[in-house]
Amino acid sequence: MLASCQPGLGVPVTKVQLVTDSTTCLGAEAAADLGVLTAAGSFAFEDERMADDERAWRAAYERIRAGARLPRTFAPPEAAYLAHFRPAAEAGQDVLCLVTPFDVSPSFTTASAAMLTVQDDLPDARIKISNPGVGHAGLGALLTTAAGLVQEGRPLDDLLAHLEELEPRADALVVPADTRWLEESGRLALVEEKLGELEDGLPVLRIGTRVTGVARAATHEAALEEAVRRVGQRAGGAQLNVVVAHAAAPGLAEEAADRVRRAYAVERLIVTELSMAIGAVVGPGAVAIGAAPAGAGGN
Repeated sequence: MLASCQPGLGVPVTKVQLVTDSTTCLGAEAAADLGVLTAAGSFAFEDERMADDERAWRAAYERIRAGARLPRTFAPPEAAYLAHFRPAAEAGQDVLCLVTPFDVSPSFTTASAAMLTVQDDLPDARIKISNPGVGHAGLGALLTTAAGLVQEGRPLDDLLAHLEELEPRADALVVPADTRWLEESGRLALVEEKLGELEDGLPVLRIGTRVTGVARAATHEAALEEAVRRVGQRAGGAQLNVVVAHAAAPGLAEEAADRVRRAYAVERLIVTELSMAIGAVVGPGAVAIGAAPAGAGGN
């Protein structure tokens, strides 16, 4: 039996509780379906601070398009992780928390602080904080695979071993609508150091441990095609879990999703919205594609 229910609640209980931060791009509905708990960060314009969730992202992208400067982003506080870690530990579950890479968000620091706080009270609690090198939509795809393993009843040590093998085979690429917000966020020069001056072209970006330009294209369509071609290469032909996330560009996201379905064998594909941690770098209209092998060992 892979899961039981808390008495009187009808809530499935697995051996391991997955936790992540709100930059992961799974979206509330998909995260709930997968059994992944999300610790929310925040972001702030000059006159307002907002919780890091889908409703706030939609409003923020419209505000940016109307002329607002890109907001500052903030990692989830320790309390947001405690709210998930403590109940799971008290219920006898192990916790595996996958967080966004360091250069995008300091989530690892606050999650680790929450882990230590719980272990002060519950010394036997098993909480593992992992900081994969793949971010946003790619981390969402990796969590989708991890959720499947959890539902199979895999214990924490088994999950960690599989994720160590799967992580380098996951990827996440971003195609911005144009380069104006890359310039505003101070990242355009870094991208052009790798790709040369873009002029009227567009980059394909990898945003994991840092923002890196991986390819350039003459048109948005060509950039999207290149991102789809590259995003599954590390998986080596394995069936994929895929997350496509967009910054107020649902039509482009569906186009990207269609391209992915034609290019790869896909077990699960989630279309959702791009978190502000990435949106504050690439701006409205961007599309991110994340992919990870589906299943243990990528089989």
